[in-house]
Amino acid sequence: MPQAAMPRSPQPKPRLRNVRAFLAVLILVVLLAPVAYLFTQLWASTGDAVATTATERAAVAYARPVNRLLAALVDAQYAAVRRTAVDPAAVRAAIDDVNSVDRQSADPLQIRPRWNQLSQEIDSALNQNTTGPDALRGYAAPIALTQALLDRIAAASKVTHDPGPGAYQLTQVALHSLPDVVANAGQVSALASATDASTSTSSRSSRLAAGPDPRLTIAADRLARSAADVGTGLRAGTEPGTNNAVDLHLLRPLDEFAAAADELNQTVAGLDVPDSGARDRIDAANTQVKTKALALETAVLNAFDIQLTAQADGYAGQRRILVLGAIVVVVAAGALLWLRTAGPAAPRTDTPGRFDAGAEGRHSYPAEGDDVRPDGPPRIPDLVDARDLLPRQFVHSGRPVPASQRQDRDDHR
Repeated sequence: MPQAAMPRSPQPKPRLRNVRAFLAVLILVVLLAPVAYLFTQLWASTGDAVATTATERAAVAYARPVNRLLAALVDAQYAAVRRTAVDPAAVRAAIDDVNSVDRQSADPLQIRPRWNQLSQEIDSALNQNTTGPDALRGYAAPIALTQALLDRIAAASKVTHDPGPGAYQLTQVALHSLPDVVANAGQVSALASATDASTSTSSRSSRLAAGPDPRLTIAADRLARSAADVGTGLRAGTEPGTNNAVDLHLLRPLDEFAAAADELNQTVAGLDVPDSGARDRIDAANTQVKTKALALETAVLNAFDIQLTAQADGYAGQRRILVLGAIVVVVAAGALLWLRTAGPAAPRTDTPGRFDAGAEGRHSYPAEGDDVRPDGPPRIPDLVDARDLLPRQFVHSGRPVPASQRQDRDDHR
């Protein structure tokens, strides 16, 4: 039995579909704009933090050999003032260590010109080989330039931009206060030795009556103030509740350094006291201060490096999370856009001019344009016989009725 063909669903016009797609894309862009802005801001801030941390780690790498170089120069000055053999090997070994660090980096701190000038001054002082009181002036320039280089490293390390607790205090202690202690301790010991070497036994009593050497007094005052700055700076940077627990390991070397600095200050104060034995203890006290200062410098730099490593790992984790979040947002946005702009299913295609044999209906649907003839009215479609539409139960069955009886029955009605 023929079935009527299903009518075609109306399809949206191409222009309307394009407008809908454009609106979907526009809404998606508007929604993603704040997310993109936030992503760029966070990426830039973490990038700046990563750059700051890298610069600080470069400063730590430079500070270690430069601090050893300063201690070697102070020892060389002290030995030259006492007219003992100067060991230039220790100084040149420290220079090689600084050169090794400098070659491994691209000069992120912009200190290479200063370092070249300092190395030339050190070579000049070693080549002059001055002894006695003249060694104080001969080594003064290299020692001062080394301290200035450490200050430059601290300034170029961008530590003021570090949000980490105690970062500035740790840097100031390791690159400024402790080097000042080493230099001032060497200056005090060298001045005491130079005074003894240049003063005869007959004039020593008159010098004691005249009072202490003002240069020695000034150097001792600087030593006391720089040692106090070390304790103040570390306690400010390691206050409980404001920093990492690793900084608690600085307390023991700090106490040992403070005890050595106090011993040297007491020894210096007794230099002009007759029969105090201070001049015999000055050498050991100076060596003890230098040893404890270098140990504390190493501990401070290690604590700072641990803090920087933790910060670098944290920033790297934040950037990984940002990248993962951006990928998820982009994939989700692309999926939504694809689902929104995907076209409907393709319509059923029929052969033009023919009807579906299994379609229901009273007559066929001619193809578009077939019902219009150029020479007359539209052609009437072929109708279906109504008897073909009757179900089978209505078909006549039983014995046949004669035609005359059918006629009589019809007339009677």
